[in-house]
Amino acid sequence: MRTKTILLIFLLCSALAAENLEKTQKKELEAQVKTITAEAERLEHAGQLAEARTKYAESQALIEVNNVTDAIKRLDDQIHKQVKDALNESRKLYEAHKFRESAAVLDQAMKLQAFQPVLTYNLALCYHQLGDRSQALEYLRKTKTGTVDPKQKQKLLQLQTFFTTGENGLSVNESDRDRILRVDNLADSVGLEASLEDEGGAEESFSELEPAAPETPPAQPAAQPFLKTDRPVVTHSDTRASHRSSLCNALIELKGTLANSPAATFNLANCAESNGRTAEAVRLLEKYLEMSPNALDAGEARARIADLKLLLTLPGQNGVEVRRLYASAYGSLAERKYDRALTAFNKAGELAPEFALTKWKLGLFYEAMGDVARARENFTRYQQLVSDQAAKDETNLHLSTLDPKKAKYDEEVDEAEDIVADLFNRALNLTFNGPENRSALRAKRARVKKKEDKGKAKYRVGGFAIPFAYAQQQLARASEHLQIALALFPLGAEANQLMGLVFMQANDGHAATTSFDVVASQGLPVAFYAELRDRKHDQAVKCELSHDRVRLIYLSSYDKKGNPAPPSKPAGEDGLGDLVIDPSTPRQQGFDSLDATLSEIKKVETDKGLLKLKLTRQDVYLSPIYLPSFTPIEGPQAR
Repeated sequence: MRTKTILLIFLLCSALAAENLEKTQKKELEAQVKTITAEAERLEHAGQLAEARTKYAESQALIEVNNVTDAIKRLDDQIHKQVKDALNESRKLYEAHKFRESAAVLDQAMKLQAFQPVLTYNLALCYHQLGDRSQALEYLRKTKTGTVDPKQKQKLLQLQTFFTTGENGLSVNESDRDRILRVDNLADSVGLEASLEDEGGAEESFSELEPAAPETPPAQPAAQPFLKTDRPVVTHSDTRASHRSSLCNALIELKGTLANSPAATFNLANCAESNGRTAEAVRLLEKYLEMSPNALDAGEARARIADLKLLLTLPGQNGVEVRRLYASAYGSLAERKYDRALTAFNKAGELAPEFALTKWKLGLFYEAMGDVARARENFTRYQQLVSDQAAKDETNLHLSTLDPKKAKYDEEVDEAEDIVADLFNRALNLTFNGPENRSALRAKRARVKKKEDKGKAKYRVGGFAIPFAYAQQQLARASEHLQIALALFPLGAEANQLMGLVFMQANDGHAATTSFDVVASQGLPVAFYAELRDRKHDQAVKCELSHDRVRLIYLSSYDKKGNPAPPSKPAGEDGLGDLVIDPSTPRQQGFDSLDATLSEIKKVETDKGLLKLKLTRQDVYLSPIYLPSFTPIEGPQAR
């Protein structure tokens, strides 16, 4: 009896101690909130609305209180009004042909950090009217990054062509317009619904700089001139090609309508290059420069012509094979199958080890991946093989900046990782991860917009609510860090893992796929976070998709009140199943997880916000975590 009494007293004391600790932590958080909101109020009174909103949102990360929520709504109303007033003023100035003044008004409105895609779009128009096409194009790219709607993105791509080549839209009949729109859609889905294979075949001989096939007039409207169709080449032996439409064949069908389109000529050059017709690609790129001598990408086109002509100098059967490998690599780059492109370039290097161009291509490739050691190795070898001093100087620039770029890349990725990890720890209520005072944060289940939907959304909406203003602000901050990292190393696996997650939170599946293609090409799993629904209890999971299996890594389980308990085995060093995986470091595999091979997955479907996996052994129901707004449970966004 005494033992039982002592044990009971011990348990009661432990519970009281934990409760007192949580109260102490909560008081500390409340004190921090008061300090932050006082600073926010000072900024608001000083007219610094965007800065004040940022501070208010930061306070919500600690404790969500009504007066702060009201303050954010009040500031949003004021900010939106000021931006709309600025847009009206800039429109009047634009219509009066005062383009510089119009741009100045828009620049000032950008500081309010609202309606950014609208403002950058209008800035692009102003700078185009001022004759600064490069700056206009830069603003247009920012607009595209902030635009989710596919139709709007397609219009932006057409405007991008106009800025790049200077060509105007064509006057066509309704039938041709429909075919042009189809070509635009195919260009945006190469590697999925579309392929680059055409009926022209490869050139029989690569010995002379003359067309290997009859002249094929260009065939694409004002779509993107940079149609470096980002997915893998589809050769004639690829059986998957029969299930997809050919972008290149669709272009040829429009040859009469688009005979004078520089963009069409550029895209046909891409088709020739990816299908092994090197001489034809040279001819079409030269024609593109004749049609659009002031194109913004003229320098890039000339560099491509020089590379292709170098390829044509390689003699014999080895030369034929190297050109075939280059064609395969270019197509793979266009289709975002970077592993295939890298393999093709490496094989070309083995066939012609003294051909300097391949070492240059490999140096650039490894640099884009952030593989500093291999980039340095190939750049150094290229420098040894070339005699031109300008080429040596350019290589020196790359070599001298590799280490500083890597350091900056790591810094930006680390900042973004901290932000995203904190958001998912909060969204999954993983109180045992991270700061000691996380357990004092008030956890509420994720929300839907309409009160009448709460009942049916109970098992569809995953995770715990984060104040939307804070989540949106933090995701934007993470995106800024990642954009810097990707400007340094566009194929960096770590940055693309995080950027894919950020795009998913923006409900931009197309952009997320672009990032995740980089990840998958480096042999890493593509991942998202969800809540696993089960009859006994729900669990937080990291869902990893790889080429041969699906893995659900358990991060926690929840009782009926939503209190979390850690898994039986640690979920990586970060408790999130390794949010970021370093491709160069071996990964520990001892997770508590559910694994299913592709043969064990019988069916996958989405249903009103839920993802259902029918496995051989069981059915799995997943509620993906959605941070920045009310979780959609119906319609296309929910799917």
